[in-house]
Amino acid sequence: MRQQRWGKVKVIGLVLLTYVFAKFQGGFASWFLFYSSLVFLAYELLTYFLLFSSLEVVREIDRNRLQDGDDVIVTIRLRRRFWFPFGWNMVLEPLPDRLAGVYEPHRQLVFPWFKREVEFRYVIPNLPRGYYRLGDCVVSGGDFFGFIERRKVFTLSHEFLVYPTYQTIEHWALGDGSLSGNVHVSRRRSDDVAAVRGVREYHRGDRLSQIHWRASARGTGLKTKEFEHQAMNQAVFFLDVEKASYQKLPENLFETAVKLTASLIAYANRNLYHYGLVYKQNERISIPPAISHTHFLHVFDQLARVMPKGQDSFSRVVGREALEQPQGVTLIMVTPCVEKELLVRLLALSQKGRRIQLFLIHAETSLSPEQRKALQLLTASKVSCTAIHIDNDEWKRIGGA
Repeated sequence: MRQQRWGKVKVIGLVLLTYVFAKFQGGFASWFLFYSSLVFLAYELLTYFLLFSSLEVVREIDRNRLQDGDDVIVTIRLRRRFWFPFGWNMVLEPLPDRLAGVYEPHRQLVFPWFKREVEFRYVIPNLPRGYYRLGDCVVSGGDFFGFIERRKVFTLSHEFLVYPTYQTIEHWALGDGSLSGNVHVSRRRSDDVAAVRGVREYHRGDRLSQIHWRASARGTGLKTKEFEHQAMNQAVFFLDVEKASYQKLPENLFETAVKLTASLIAYANRNLYHYGLVYKQNERISIPPAISHTHFLHVFDQLARVMPKGQDSFSRVVGREALEQPQGVTLIMVTPCVEKELLVRLLALSQKGRRIQLFLIHAETSLSPEQRKALQLLTASKVSCTAIHIDNDEWKRIGGA
């Protein structure tokens, strides 16, 4: 503001000085200087008032869904409705809060001259998993001579998600047809009318011969015949996001938990098993089991956003949410610790006939005696337990052959 105020004073002072000089000196040269200063004054005034009056700032990002480690390309366009020889523009692009201490905000100096549109690109590299938002864009501008400088904030908002990376699991011991304790029926005679007990919504992977065309013709979408004794593999993933669970532990331990969950979900999606996701951060997230491309993206949207900031105890979340899951659904627990309350709840659920699989994420070279004892108690109660080390991120086969 101080530089801008003194710039105006200098311009006005220059005009007054040439006028006084022409008045007292007279002659062609002195009046020529005065009228030249008037032209200069007119240019400065036009620059001041037109600098942002017709300026439009457009921001575009190349993708709004990325994967951990990808780069995002941001395109900025400065558009004007008319030609005018403006001096310069400085564009300051903000950074998302998570990257504020990693990279410097992008600054770009451009000289529009007579161009109606100026475009430039920049890259935000190696993005970690998470939710990101690019906020307001700040544009400064001025004349060629440095007398005028103005600044304006353009309200923009762009959001994008970075999905977690996942490993391609070739075999999952409880994902081979016995995941829910039911037999997965992949082929049936669709002409067996007596075996049809109802209809359900169409899911990706259903055969055309299983579609109930009469029910679908009613205009409510495709319907699939549901046969007697037909069961679908279903699993619900419980991800521990409690803040206390990850305190005094390596920062990337939670990322390992998310990556493991994503890998198992990708395996279930590839094998056409129904899957859901449950966790409690600030809000309760409970996605019921389903199978479709839209459902897969919905689940991964939540895995991109989730952070270990939950206040509710993981054991309470399990105790509350597990009761809402239908019988026959396998409950998959992903957690870095098995404290006493969680152990009691898992044992109680197992005694009620619920199928449970526990994945214990740990950073130590070996499990502690308390952890080993807890896993032995759970295994004795028919809870499948698997310990995953933080450095072992190549999960080709999980749970044995």
